[in-house]
Amino acid sequence: MDKRKTIRNISIFLLFGALVALGALWLRNGPHFDRQPNLAGAAAPEVVLAAAEANQPADAVFQPQLAPQHAPGGASDNPAPTPTGQSACSSVGSLSALILGIDENEQADALRLMRVDFTQERISVVSIPRDFWVPVADMQAHGIKYGRINATYGYGEFYNGKGGGIKSLTANIQSNFGVSVDRYFVLHFADIEKYIDKIGGVDVTLEEPVWDKERSFRAGAHHFDGETAVLFMRMREGDSDFFRVRRQSLVLSAFYKKVMHELSVWQLVKLGVSVIGDHAILTNFNAKDVYTLACLAGRISGEDVAFIEIPKDLYHPMTTNLGASVIIPHDGVAAFLQSVMDGSYKPEEK
Repeated sequence: MDKRKTIRNISIFLLFGALVALGALWLRNGPHFDRQPNLAGAAAPEVVLAAAEANQPADAVFQPQLAPQHAPGGASDNPAPTPTGQSACSSVGSLSALILGIDENEQADALRLMRVDFTQERISVVSIPRDFWVPVADMQAHGIKYGRINATYGYGEFYNGKGGGIKSLTANIQSNFGVSVDRYFVLHFADIEKYIDKIGGVDVTLEEPVWDKERSFRAGAHHFDGETAVLFMRMREGDSDFFRVRRQSLVLSAFYKKVMHELSVWQLVKLGVSVIGDHAILTNFNAKDVYTLACLAGRISGEDVAFIEIPKDLYHPMTTNLGASVIIPHDGVAAFLQSVMDGSYKPEEK
Protein backbone atom coordinates (compact mmCIF):
# COMPACT_ATOMS: atom_id res chain seq x y z
CA MET A 1 0.00 0.00 0.00
CA ASP A 2 1.59 3.36 -1.04
CA LYS A 3 1.87 6.38 1.23
CA ARG A 4 -0.97 8.27 -0.47
CA LYS A 5 -3.40 5.39 -0.03
CA THR A 6 -2.36 4.84 3.59
CA ILE A 7 -3.01 8.48 4.49
CA ARG A 8 -6.37 8.45 2.70
CA ASN A 9 -7.45 5.26 4.41
CA ILE A 10 -6.71 6.66 7.86
CA SER A 11 -8.38 9.98 7.09
CA ILE A 12 -11.74 8.65 5.89
CA PHE A 13 -12.74 7.90 9.45
CA LEU A 14 -12.27 11.52 10.51
CA LEU A 15 -14.87 13.43 12.54
CA PHE A 16 -18.31 12.56 13.81
CA GLY A 17 -20.69 9.75 13.09
CA ALA A 18 -18.90 6.61 11.89
CA LEU A 19 -16.04 8.58 10.40
CA VAL A 20 -13.51 9.49 13.09
CA ALA A 21 -9.96 10.63 12.57
CA LEU A 22 -7.81 7.65 13.39
CA GLY A 23 -4.68 9.70 13.94
CA ALA A 24 -6.27 11.23 17.04
CA LEU A 25 -6.97 7.82 18.47
CA TRP A 26 -3.30 6.83 18.37
CA LEU A 27 -2.26 9.40 20.96
CA ARG A 28 -5.21 9.35 23.34
CA ASN A 29 -6.96 6.47 25.07
CA GLY A 30 -9.74 8.32 26.83
CA PRO A 31 -8.95 11.93 27.82
CA HIS A 32 -11.63 13.99 29.49
CA PHE A 33 -13.03 17.25 28.17
CA ASP A 34 -11.50 20.43 29.48
CA ARG A 35 -14.94 22.04 29.40
CA GLN A 36 -17.10 22.48 32.48
CA PRO A 37 -20.65 21.20 32.01
CA ASN A 38 -23.18 23.94 31.31
CA LEU A 39 -26.73 22.90 32.03
CA ALA A 40 -28.11 26.40 32.31
CA GLY A 41 -29.97 26.12 29.01
CA ALA A 42 -31.17 22.58 29.51
CA ALA A 43 -34.74 21.80 30.36
CA ALA A 44 -35.47 20.91 33.97
CA PRO A 45 -35.95 17.17 34.54
CA GLU A 46 -39.53 16.11 33.82
CA VAL A 47 -40.28 13.03 35.83
CA VAL A 48 -43.99 12.52 35.07
CA LEU A 49 -45.40 11.79 31.62
CA ALA A 50 -48.64 13.17 30.28
CA ALA A 51 -51.29 10.59 29.39
CA ALA A 52 -50.24 8.41 26.46
CA GLU A 53 -52.29 7.90 23.34
CA ALA A 54 -53.16 4.44 24.62
CA ASN A 55 -54.00 5.91 28.06
CA GLN A 56 -51.17 4.00 29.68
CA PRO A 57 -49.66 5.03 33.04
CA ALA A 58 -46.31 6.82 32.87
CA ASP A 59 -44.32 3.90 34.23
CA ALA A 60 -45.82 1.49 31.69
CA VAL A 61 -45.11 3.47 28.51
CA PHE A 62 -41.83 1.80 27.68
CA GLN A 63 -40.77 -1.51 29.19
CA PRO A 64 -38.92 -3.46 26.48
CA GLN A 65 -37.86 -7.06 26.84
CA LEU A 66 -34.10 -6.93 26.46
CA ALA A 67 -31.54 -9.47 25.40
CA PRO A 68 -28.21 -7.69 26.01
CA GLN A 69 -25.41 -8.27 23.51
CA HIS A 70 -22.63 -7.67 26.01
CA ALA A 71 -22.29 -7.57 29.75
CA PRO A 72 -24.34 -4.75 31.33
CA GLY A 73 -22.72 -1.42 32.07
CA GLY A 74 -22.14 0.22 28.68
CA ALA A 75 -18.66 1.03 27.40
CA SER A 76 -15.77 0.36 29.74
CA ASP A 77 -12.28 1.78 29.43
CA ASN A 78 -10.95 -1.29 27.69
CA PRO A 79 -13.70 -3.72 26.62
CA ALA A 80 -12.94 -6.53 24.20
CA PRO A 81 -14.57 -6.41 20.74
CA THR A 82 -16.72 -9.36 19.75
CA PRO A 83 -14.49 -12.36 18.81
CA THR A 84 -16.73 -13.95 16.17
CA GLY A 85 -14.35 -14.74 13.36
CA GLN A 86 -11.11 -14.06 11.49
CA SER A 87 -10.67 -11.45 8.78
CA ALA A 88 -7.91 -9.85 6.74
CA CYS A 89 -7.75 -6.87 9.09
CA SER A 90 -8.63 -8.11 12.57
CA SER A 91 -8.67 -11.17 14.77
CA VAL A 92 -12.13 -10.17 16.02
CA GLY A 93 -15.34 -10.35 14.04
CA SER A 94 -16.70 -6.91 14.86
CA LEU A 95 -16.28 -3.75 16.87
CA SER A 96 -19.09 -1.50 18.14
CA ALA A 97 -18.96 2.18 18.99
CA LEU A 98 -21.11 5.07 20.15
CA ILE A 99 -20.55 8.35 18.26
CA LEU A 100 -21.86 11.55 19.86
CA GLY A 101 -22.18 15.21 18.92
CA ILE A 102 -22.58 17.33 22.09
CA ASP A 103 -24.28 20.74 22.24
CA GLU A 104 -23.49 23.78 24.38
CA ASN A 105 -25.69 22.43 27.20
CA GLU A 106 -23.75 19.15 27.40
CA GLN A 107 -26.58 17.17 25.82
CA ALA A 108 -26.06 14.62 23.06
CA ASP A 109 -27.67 16.36 20.11
CA ALA A 110 -26.53 13.67 17.66
CA LEU A 111 -26.35 9.97 18.63
CA ARG A 112 -25.07 7.22 16.37
CA LEU A 113 -24.35 3.56 17.07
CA MET A 114 -21.73 2.06 14.76
CA ARG A 115 -20.96 -1.56 14.00
CA VAL A 116 -17.69 -2.29 12.19
CA ASP A 117 -17.90 -5.78 10.69
CA PHE A 118 -14.40 -6.99 9.85
CA THR A 119 -15.59 -10.36 8.55
CA GLN A 120 -18.20 -9.03 6.10
CA GLU A 121 -16.12 -5.87 5.56
CA ARG A 122 -18.86 -3.31 6.06
CA ILE A 123 -19.87 -0.55 8.47
CA SER A 124 -23.41 0.08 9.75
CA VAL A 125 -24.38 3.37 11.42
CA VAL A 126 -27.81 3.63 13.08
CA SER A 127 -29.31 6.86 14.42
CA ILE A 128 -31.02 7.19 17.81
CA PRO A 129 -33.46 10.15 17.99
CA ARG A 130 -32.33 12.56 20.69
CA ASP A 131 -35.91 13.00 21.95
CA PHE A 132 -36.51 9.35 22.86
CA TRP A 133 -38.21 9.53 26.28
CA VAL A 134 -36.98 6.68 28.47
CA PRO A 135 -36.64 5.56 32.08
CA VAL A 136 -33.34 6.97 33.36
CA ALA A 137 -31.37 4.12 34.87
CA ASP A 138 -28.86 5.91 37.08
CA MET A 139 -30.30 9.22 38.32
CA GLN A 140 -33.04 8.22 40.77
CA ALA A 141 -30.94 9.57 43.64
CA HIS A 142 -31.25 12.99 42.03
CA GLY A 143 -35.02 12.73 41.49
CA ILE A 144 -34.80 11.96 37.77
CA LYS A 145 -36.83 8.93 36.76
CA TYR A 146 -37.61 9.73 33.12
CA GLY A 147 -35.92 11.92 30.55
CA ARG A 148 -34.76 12.33 26.98
CA ILE A 149 -32.02 9.87 26.10
CA ASN A 150 -29.77 12.73 24.98
CA ALA A 151 -30.07 14.48 28.36
CA THR A 152 -28.49 11.56 30.21
CA TYR A 153 -25.09 12.71 28.95
CA GLY A 154 -25.55 16.10 30.60
CA TYR A 155 -26.88 14.54 33.80
CA GLY A 156 -23.76 12.40 34.04
CA GLU A 157 -21.42 15.34 33.49
CA PHE A 158 -23.29 17.52 35.98
CA TYR A 159 -23.80 15.05 38.82
CA ASN A 160 -20.78 12.75 38.37
CA GLY A 161 -18.15 15.14 37.02
CA LYS A 162 -15.98 15.12 33.91
CA GLY A 163 -16.26 11.87 32.01
CA GLY A 164 -19.52 10.99 33.76
CA GLY A 165 -21.58 11.86 30.71
CA ILE A 166 -20.41 9.03 28.48
CA LYS A 167 -20.76 6.56 31.35
CA SER A 168 -24.34 7.65 32.04
CA LEU A 169 -25.41 7.65 28.40
CA THR A 170 -23.93 4.24 27.62
CA ALA A 171 -25.52 2.83 30.79
CA ASN A 172 -28.92 4.18 29.74
CA ILE A 173 -28.63 2.85 26.18
CA GLN A 174 -27.79 -0.57 27.61
CA SER A 175 -30.58 -0.42 30.18
CA ASN A 176 -33.27 0.68 27.71
CA PHE A 177 -32.23 -1.07 24.51
CA GLY A 178 -29.98 -3.96 25.53
CA VAL A 179 -27.05 -2.56 23.52
CA SER A 180 -23.55 -2.05 24.88
CA VAL A 181 -20.53 -0.78 22.97
CA ASP A 182 -16.81 -1.50 22.83
CA ARG A 183 -15.72 2.06 22.05
CA TYR A 184 -16.98 5.66 22.08
CA PHE A 185 -16.09 8.88 20.27
CA VAL A 186 -17.42 12.22 21.54
CA LEU A 187 -17.00 15.78 20.29
CA HIS A 188 -18.87 19.07 20.59
CA PHE A 189 -20.70 20.76 17.72
CA ALA A 190 -18.19 23.60 17.80
CA ASP A 191 -15.55 21.01 16.89
CA ILE A 192 -17.73 19.56 14.13
CA GLU A 193 -18.05 23.07 12.67
CA LYS A 194 -14.28 23.52 12.87
CA TYR A 195 -13.44 20.32 11.01
CA ILE A 196 -16.00 20.89 8.27
CA ASP A 197 -14.34 24.26 7.66
CA LYS A 198 -10.93 22.60 7.56
CA ILE A 199 -11.98 20.51 4.55
CA GLY A 200 -13.49 23.52 2.78
CA GLY A 201 -17.14 22.79 3.57
CA VAL A 202 -19.49 20.09 2.31
CA ASP A 203 -21.92 19.79 -0.60
CA VAL A 204 -25.49 18.73 0.16
CA THR A 205 -28.42 18.30 -2.24
CA LEU A 206 -31.96 18.72 -0.86
CA GLU A 207 -34.91 17.06 -2.54
CA GLU A 208 -37.32 19.44 -0.78
CA PRO A 209 -36.99 22.87 0.88
CA VAL A 210 -36.24 22.98 4.63
CA TRP A 211 -37.06 25.85 6.96
CA ASP A 212 -37.68 26.97 10.52
CA LYS A 213 -38.36 30.35 12.16
CA GLU A 214 -34.82 31.62 11.61
CA ARG A 215 -33.59 30.18 8.31
CA SER A 216 -34.58 28.34 5.15
CA PHE A 217 -32.89 26.20 2.53
CA ARG A 218 -34.33 25.80 -0.95
CA ALA A 219 -34.49 22.48 -2.77
CA GLY A 220 -31.37 21.76 -4.83
CA ALA A 221 -27.61 21.83 -4.39
CA HIS A 222 -25.95 23.68 -1.49
CA HIS A 223 -22.38 24.24 -0.35
CA PHE A 224 -22.25 24.52 3.46
CA ASP A 225 -19.43 25.92 5.52
CA GLY A 226 -19.04 24.59 9.07
CA GLU A 227 -21.39 27.04 10.72
CA THR A 228 -24.13 26.56 8.14
CA ALA A 229 -23.76 22.77 8.20
CA VAL A 230 -24.18 22.67 11.99
CA LEU A 231 -27.18 25.04 11.84
CA PHE A 232 -28.72 22.77 9.20
CA MET A 233 -28.07 19.66 11.29
CA ARG A 234 -29.67 21.18 14.38
CA MET A 235 -32.83 22.67 12.81
CA ARG A 236 -36.01 21.18 14.24
CA GLU A 237 -38.88 23.65 13.98
CA GLY A 238 -41.13 23.01 11.00
CA ASP A 239 -40.85 19.21 11.01
CA SER A 240 -39.82 16.45 13.43
CA ASP A 241 -36.82 14.79 15.02
CA PHE A 242 -37.09 12.12 12.31
CA PHE A 243 -36.12 14.71 9.68
CA ARG A 244 -33.49 16.17 11.99
CA VAL A 245 -31.79 12.75 12.04
CA ARG A 246 -31.91 12.66 8.23
CA ARG A 247 -30.32 16.11 7.99
CA GLN A 248 -27.50 14.99 10.25
CA SER A 249 -26.96 11.93 8.06
CA LEU A 250 -26.92 14.09 4.91
CA VAL A 251 -24.06 16.17 6.32
CA LEU A 252 -22.23 13.10 7.62
CA SER A 253 -22.49 11.43 4.19
CA ALA A 254 -21.31 14.59 2.44
CA PHE A 255 -18.30 14.79 4.75
CA TYR A 256 -17.47 11.13 4.06
CA LYS A 257 -17.67 11.61 0.29
CA LYS A 258 -15.49 14.71 0.32
CA VAL A 259 -12.77 13.15 2.45
CA MET A 260 -12.87 10.00 0.32
CA HIS A 261 -12.84 11.56 -3.11
CA GLU A 262 -11.81 15.22 -3.10
CA LEU A 263 -9.09 15.99 -0.58
CA SER A 264 -5.45 16.03 -1.61
CA VAL A 265 -2.78 14.18 0.34
CA TRP A 266 -1.55 17.48 1.80
CA GLN A 267 -5.07 18.42 2.94
CA LEU A 268 -5.49 15.04 4.59
CA VAL A 269 -2.16 15.35 6.39
CA LYS A 270 -3.07 18.82 7.73
CA LEU A 271 -6.44 17.53 8.86
CA GLY A 272 -4.92 14.58 10.66
CA VAL A 273 -2.37 16.79 12.43
CA SER A 274 -5.16 19.10 13.61
CA VAL A 275 -7.14 16.24 15.10
CA ILE A 276 -4.08 14.72 16.76
CA GLY A 277 -3.62 17.93 18.73
CA ASP A 278 -7.29 18.36 19.63
CA HIS A 279 -7.83 17.54 23.32
CA ALA A 280 -11.57 18.25 23.10
CA ILE A 281 -12.12 14.78 21.66
CA LEU A 282 -13.16 12.12 24.19
CA THR A 283 -12.54 8.54 23.13
CA ASN A 284 -11.40 5.13 24.30
CA PHE A 285 -10.26 3.93 20.87
CA ASN A 286 -6.72 2.60 21.11
CA ALA A 287 -3.68 2.14 18.89
CA LYS A 288 -4.67 -1.36 17.80
CA ASP A 289 -8.05 -0.03 16.66
CA VAL A 290 -6.23 2.48 14.45
CA TYR A 291 -4.45 -0.29 12.58
CA THR A 292 -7.52 -2.49 12.11
CA LEU A 293 -9.81 0.36 11.01
CA ALA A 294 -7.24 1.76 8.61
CA CYS A 295 -6.81 -1.73 7.14
CA LEU A 296 -10.57 -2.08 6.66
CA ALA A 297 -10.82 1.40 5.14
CA GLY A 298 -8.51 0.32 2.36
CA ARG A 299 -10.75 -2.61 1.47
CA ILE A 300 -14.23 -1.03 1.40
CA SER A 301 -16.08 1.53 -0.71
CA GLY A 302 -18.90 3.98 0.00
CA GLU A 303 -21.45 1.27 -0.78
CA ASP A 304 -20.13 -0.73 2.18
CA VAL A 305 -21.10 2.01 4.67
CA ALA A 306 -24.83 1.93 5.53
CA PHE A 307 -26.68 4.74 7.35
CA ILE A 308 -29.76 3.24 9.00
CA GLU A 309 -32.83 4.85 10.58
CA ILE A 310 -35.20 3.34 13.13
CA PRO A 311 -38.54 2.72 11.32
CA LYS A 312 -41.13 5.40 12.06
CA ASP A 313 -43.73 2.82 13.09
CA LEU A 314 -41.54 1.88 16.09
CA TYR A 315 -42.16 5.16 17.96
CA HIS A 316 -44.75 7.90 18.40
CA PRO A 317 -44.78 11.51 19.62
CA MET A 318 -46.05 12.61 23.02
CA THR A 319 -46.23 15.73 25.20
CA THR A 320 -44.91 15.64 28.78
CA ASN A 321 -46.71 17.13 31.76
CA LEU A 322 -44.58 20.27 31.31
CA GLY A 323 -45.53 20.62 27.66
CA ALA A 324 -42.32 19.30 26.09
CA SER A 325 -42.53 17.33 22.83
CA VAL A 326 -40.84 13.94 23.14
CA ILE A 327 -40.81 10.60 21.32
CA ILE A 328 -41.93 7.34 22.91
CA PRO A 329 -39.99 4.30 21.60
CA HIS A 330 -41.97 1.07 21.27
CA ASP A 331 -40.76 -2.30 22.48
CA GLY A 332 -39.54 -3.14 18.97
CA VAL A 333 -36.83 -0.46 19.07
CA ALA A 334 -34.63 -2.58 21.33
CA ALA A 335 -34.80 -5.58 18.99
CA PHE A 336 -34.17 -3.36 15.95
CA LEU A 337 -31.04 -1.76 17.44
CA GLN A 338 -29.78 -5.13 18.63
CA SER A 339 -30.18 -6.55 15.11
CA VAL A 340 -28.07 -3.75 13.63
CA MET A 341 -25.39 -4.13 16.26
CA ASP A 342 -25.21 -7.94 16.16
CA GLY A 343 -25.10 -8.00 12.35
CA SER A 344 -28.43 -9.76 11.78
CA TYR A 345 -30.23 -6.67 10.38
CA LYS A 346 -31.36 -6.97 6.77
CA PRO A 347 -32.70 -3.89 4.95
CA GLU A 348 -36.17 -4.19 3.47
CA GLU A 349 -36.39 -4.71 -0.26
CA LYS A 350 -37.62 -1.62 -2.10
